[in-house]
Amino acid sequence: MSPKEYLNPENKISNVERVVQQHPETAGLQAYEYFRNTLSKQRDAYIAGDVDELDFKYPYLNLEAIEKIKEPMLESLIVLMPGEQNLKSKSLYSAIEYRYSELFMLDMARVMNDESMPESDRKDAEEQFKISSEALYGKPELEVFSFIASKTIKNDQIISESDSPTIKKLKNELRNLLGEIDESEYVPVSPSSETIELVHGLVIDKFEPVLSHIEIGNFYGVEGMVQAIDTALDKLGGKDLGWTAVKTPDSNSLAVSAHQKQLQVGENRKEISGKELKHKVIHELGVHGLRSMNAERAAWLSAAYGQEGYLNFEESLGTALEDAYLSKYSSRGETYYLVAGLAYGLDHHEPRNFEETYEIMWRHNLLAKEINDPSEIDITRAKTVAFNSCLRLFRGTTGKQKGVLLLKDLAYFNGQESVWKTLEDIKSKEDFDLLFSGKLDNSKSDQQLIAKLINDFLKSISNN
Repeated sequence: MSPKEYLNPENKISNVERVVQQHPETAGLQAYEYFRNTLSKQRDAYIAGDVDELDFKYPYLNLEAIEKIKEPMLESLIVLMPGEQNLKSKSLYSAIEYRYSELFMLDMARVMNDESMPESDRKDAEEQFKISSEALYGKPELEVFSFIASKTIKNDQIISESDSPTIKKLKNELRNLLGEIDESEYVPVSPSSETIELVHGLVIDKFEPVLSHIEIGNFYGVEGMVQAIDTALDKLGGKDLGWTAVKTPDSNSLAVSAHQKQLQVGENRKEISGKELKHKVIHELGVHGLRSMNAERAAWLSAAYGQEGYLNFEESLGTALEDAYLSKYSSRGETYYLVAGLAYGLDHHEPRNFEETYEIMWRHNLLAKEINDPSEIDITRAKTVAFNSCLRLFRGTTGKQKGVLLLKDLAYFNGQESVWKTLEDIKSKEDFDLLFSGKLDNSKSDQQLIAKLINDFLKSISNN
């Protein structure tokens, strides 16, 4: 059967696909969307010491919202259980199973945060949340943490005679807060300059026409970002598929929601330069958005919303293409890995909660700047960066649990090796285009096959 015959939605729509088309969140659930909160608005008061405790409340996390997703999700799985055995349906079943695990984690977060629940139930939910988060996203490994910590935070404790009293005090405080960091034999990925330049050219060819309206010398606030992304969406044909650029409340992030067909700009996001906006759009729209759109065009819903286990590869592909666009490589996600390792107590320390991890991270951030006489502004900046990075990992928790994290952001580090190995094998534009054939892990043979089928179909309809 040809790719066109195999994928044509008019010829090949299963019962489960009909359910998912009516309830796209079934296969496109993103847990972090339910963990939006007002913590960013509490940040300044917390950093200034005006409040002692943060209010980790999640207005979008409730039983009604979870049950609304669970019903069509279970219906989809039940429909498939007898076995529609074509590859497309099996792939969708696997994707929904993955999302169901994420929904279970969400429900455990709900119970864990509900102060009206019995303490024993909340404790059980905390343990199940931790297990689910690790199963979905992986957990920080000692060898990798030790490698990152050895080249960063470990050196912050060394006191020299030239250190000012303030710096000596900070180093002593950090020494008291930290445990022992192991030596590590971990060898990180390091792409060749030839690969970076090859991918740079491919990125420019593919995306510069989409980004041409963004002025490098301009600065873009939230409204400007929404407008610029909306124009880029139009150029990619996303608006024809129903995609929109929107401003989202209680957020400072730039994100994609595939099942909602949205490029989301957080209302609290700070102004950025046109240069930075360009490579952010490549990441968010060019990777997270375009991969979903192309799979949707081929009616392959599992790849439109995210095949199981796709996240590490996709997040790292986004950051790799940002690096390639800028013609430089930098290891990504090390800060998040460091936060996770400290919260887990991988420095031979007991696990830590939000506050304990934050107290280490802001001192590390400040000492890493190597400012001998830091001002109050320097300290506030270091605390702000630490707050934001810790908040990413402690989303969904009360902030009081020790070593209980949303581990999604480990993807920025964990997927680097497989992505750059895949990019090393790129020989042509056709090879590069396969990376945009769905929200897939292109390092896995079964998902490579899906990418090939989708890409063949897209080529066949473009030639007609």
